[in-house]
Amino acid sequence: MGKPLKGLEVLRVLRHPALLRLWLAQIIYLSVQFTASYAMIVLITDETHSATLVGLVIIALSLPLVLFGAPAGALVDRLDRRRILWISNVVRALSTALFVLALLFNPHQYLFIYALAFLFSLVGLFFSPAEGAIIPRLVGEAELLPALSLYNLTLNASQAVGLLILGPLALDLLPTLTLGTHAHYLTLRPVETLFIILTGLYLIAAALTASLPRERQRGAPASSEAARAEAEQEALRPLSLPLDTPLPLDAPLAAADLPNGLWDRLREDLREGWQLVRQDGILFDGLWQACFGGLIMLTIAELATTFVQRLLNLPTSDTALIFAPAGIGLVAGSLLVPAIVERLGSTRTVIAGMLGTALGIGLLPIAQNVARFSDPSGWWTDPPFLLAVAGLTALAGLCLDLIVVPAQTRMQERSPDEMRGRVLALYQVLFNGGAIPVMLFMGALTDLLGIIAVIDMLVAMNLAAALVTLLRMLARGRRDSDGGWSRKQRQELE
Repeated sequence: MGKPLKGLEVLRVLRHPALLRLWLAQIIYLSVQFTASYAMIVLITDETHSATLVGLVIIALSLPLVLFGAPAGALVDRLDRRRILWISNVVRALSTALFVLALLFNPHQYLFIYALAFLFSLVGLFFSPAEGAIIPRLVGEAELLPALSLYNLTLNASQAVGLLILGPLALDLLPTLTLGTHAHYLTLRPVETLFIILTGLYLIAAALTASLPRERQRGAPASSEAARAEAEQEALRPLSLPLDTPLPLDAPLAAADLPNGLWDRLREDLREGWQLVRQDGILFDGLWQACFGGLIMLTIAELATTFVQRLLNLPTSDTALIFAPAGIGLVAGSLLVPAIVERLGSTRTVIAGMLGTALGIGLLPIAQNVARFSDPSGWWTDPPFLLAVAGLTALAGLCLDLIVVPAQTRMQERSPDEMRGRVLALYQVLFNGGAIPVMLFMGALTDLLGIIAVIDMLVAMNLAAALVTLLRMLARGRRDSDGGWSRKQRQELE
């Protein structure tokens, strides 16, 4: 197999039935989540034409994770993760159904969108930490890295597909439906039809996660069903836990310990998680680099419709045409990252991704100026200009993967299993906490100074992040030589 196709090797872990079901649920869940986020962004853009108010949608989606993400991650390490997964999908299905009712009640009241976006995020708060924490229990030790790579690949590919492909295409292609008679009828716009479809998809994801192996309390006897599943999976000869072995949980808190005892234990869990990150420089770097790449991706998603309107002079309905290449670049990047990391190392791959993202974004205004100079009357429809924009957005999408995928993979590899949920929750808190000021600032900057100023800011941020990453890599290299570390240890760092 050629190196460019080496990323496909991660699909081998799907021979495990439980991981296959979890992976299918993840695809559905994340694609639906980001498709719904795009629909909310379009609704606010069409109602307000304000980049700042669009940013408030992102904030409404992020705020629950900032306020409750850390306790959620600590609870994930103490609760039945399988139950968390399927319940979160069911409740989010109910929230999307509620969203449809709100749109039918008053389609032009965009304050409902903010309230429901907050609820939409709140009810799905536990899914990502639970999913990331349960993966190491579903595969053998030798297959952990491919499984985590597949997790990260799916995370980024689903984000691209939902935000940049499914969302725009669905709103363009879904028809307006009229149900009932002339006297009593109900009109469903494309956005309402979309959320009805998303409700059904969430229920499918709930069914898939409900079929995962049950977890049990430590010391509790395994059920006959679990024993049969364990014997079945033993035939596959995994290198760690049998695939469908019930997962041990911490003992539940006594009723007398609630609520003060629960809060004390959660606070202690979070303190230990932060200490772990502080003491491990590689884990710390993976954490902030994953947050940085995610924030750049989120900013691009927030401003996609504004970019199409103001920089390209096109309607928001053309967002899919312009940004679908970015989604394709993200998907392709996920497949190519393993081969690139093998050749460059994780840190150099992240630096290359930051520089490439700066290049792809920074050349967009230059392409616009060249097109305006060559055809002042109709530059925004010239095929060479549109092809150049598509190529640059595809480059930016691919390079964002070079930042996020190695950083997230390294972050999960460096986290012990018993604390992985807390580390992932800490990542969620930092990422979503950073999203609030970044979205507000970028939206306000776009309204005040224009989209070009925001593009320049994104370029500067990527160049600064690449410089910081390079300096930390060089500092680690000096420490390695001073401490006499082996070549293998230095390669692990880089």
